[in-house]
Amino acid sequence: MTGITFCVDAGGTHCRGRLYDAAGLVLAEGEAGPCNPTTDVAQAAASLAALWRTCAAGHGESGVVLAIGGAGLFGRAVREKFLAAIPRFARAVVMSDGYAALIGAGGGAPCALIIAGTGVVAHRLYPDGRSFQRDGWGWIAGDRGSGAWLGQRALRHALAAIDGLVPRDDLANAVLAKLREADKDLGNWLAGMGPSRLGALAPLVFDAAGAGNEVARRIMARAADHLAALAGTLDVAPDVALYFAGGLAAVLRAPVAERLGRAVAVPAADAISGCRLVAIRAAPPENTIDVLGFGSADA
Repeated sequence: MTGITFCVDAGGTHCRGRLYDAAGLVLAEGEAGPCNPTTDVAQAAASLAALWRTCAAGHGESGVVLAIGGAGLFGRAVREKFLAAIPRFARAVVMSDGYAALIGAGGGAPCALIIAGTGVVAHRLYPDGRSFQRDGWGWIAGDRGSGAWLGQRALRHALAAIDGLVPRDDLANAVLAKLREADKDLGNWLAGMGPSRLGALAPLVFDAAGAGNEVARRIMARAADHLAALAGTLDVAPDVALYFAGGLAAVLRAPVAERLGRAVAVPAADAISGCRLVAIRAAPPENTIDVLGFGSADA
């Protein structure tokens, strides 16, 4: 299998992979379970191994290059633990999941990318191969304008309606119905609250806004404000492509573009394709600019 590349987009909910031949033909593809080494190295390694078994079936296993983009993998300690726990490959090309998506979006050319799903992160790639990241701080400290952020605002509105602080409207009713469906005990739901649970409430905001609910419209407008402000930090000249990916892109691309006064494009390809471009050296390896003053992430 010389020239074969196993490319993986490793996510906290699931991982996806494709096996490419030397010419870029997809030989196999598949999905497996959660693969976030920063939260559970053993689970991440097991998911990667399961994905590899699916993709390698019938194609052999020798001489394969692994190219993987995953949360936290740019840090040396997490990366070494993870690589020691997975099947052996001829070579491993490792990058963050956001960087893989950035490379896929622009085909390896200098560009910028906003990813808005349950969380939010933004990346910028310069012509010299350096890149930097904005946000991605998680639902408690950051991720402004994300699905979790939208859901949190909807939840606050619903709870304020229960307390009689605001009128009980269609948005509040929809959120409360969703909570009752998930768990008859509101306290239990709140005790287990996290970004995924909050993100699941985001579609209720979209639906209510579409039906004319003013609270939902204001929440969506504020989310677009946050994402446009984030894009403004990316040093994107008019002649540099700005892409928008993730589960919220279809809904918020137009209002974000309107606020920015410029085009916001659909990515050319996904993070798995970005992994392959880095692996075959058609795009630069991740070289992150230190924006915190804490030294390299690889230190």
